[in-house]
Amino acid sequence: MEPRQPHVDWDSLFGDDYDHFDLPDLTPELSAREASAMTELGGFEPGMKLLDAPCGHGRHANVLASRGFSVVGIDRDERFLAMAADEARSMGVDVDYRHLDLRQMTFDAEFDAAVSWYSSFGYFDDATDRDILRRYRRALRPGGRFLLDMHSPYRHIPSVLANHEMHVDVLRRGTDLAIDIQELDAEASRYYAEKVTIREGKVERARYSVRMFTAPEILEWFRTAGFSDAKVMDEHGGTFTVSSRRLMVLGTA
Repeated sequence: MEPRQPHVDWDSLFGDDYDHFDLPDLTPELSAREASAMTELGGFEPGMKLLDAPCGHGRHANVLASRGFSVVGIDRDERFLAMAADEARSMGVDVDYRHLDLRQMTFDAEFDAAVSWYSSFGYFDDATDRDILRRYRRALRPGGRFLLDMHSPYRHIPSVLANHEMHVDVLRRGTDLAIDIQELDAEASRYYAEKVTIREGKVERARYSVRMFTAPEILEWFRTAGFSDAKVMDEHGGTFTVSSRRLMVLGTA
């Protein structure tokens, strides 16, 4: 059997079904708390020029702009960028939103800080993801900091072992269901997943895969990407352990 290759059905994953199933949980209160966590974990200060990449529909970028940061937000999804710009106007804040793929970033020492939140890294093959990490590094001024938020590699393993080598999440909205089925390729350290949505009797399927990292591995990636220093921590800024929900990495240019 040919090995599976990294793949993401972007439009299916982040279309109308995303709005229906995921957006209701991404409340303004949650976005505000996460923006606070970003600034605390990263040591970011108002007045800094900050890159939010990818920024999605702007739920963090707009909050950070309201708190005095000069924010550039990039994303591959024009629909999300339109949503972000609409919210920015309603909040009375100014964010520089740009339609740009992570693989196309060419910033050169333009930012004091950069952030990748909500498990937005690791969707391509290793060579491409390493190149993206180097692009984050080049975007930073000397001493600038990059905060990366990822799933812990240990988070789903008990479920995988107990459930026929799969981790399954089920989300219900009324009578509609979203079922996320993840299989871990241990040799590749990558989850291959399928999201099945059932809305008003209509079934849709979208595939994606995402890389998982141990702490020593992601620190090596940061080192080879040119960061002068990097550290890992849990989602609260404490010691990263097998019980941690998130793996946070803070790199210094």
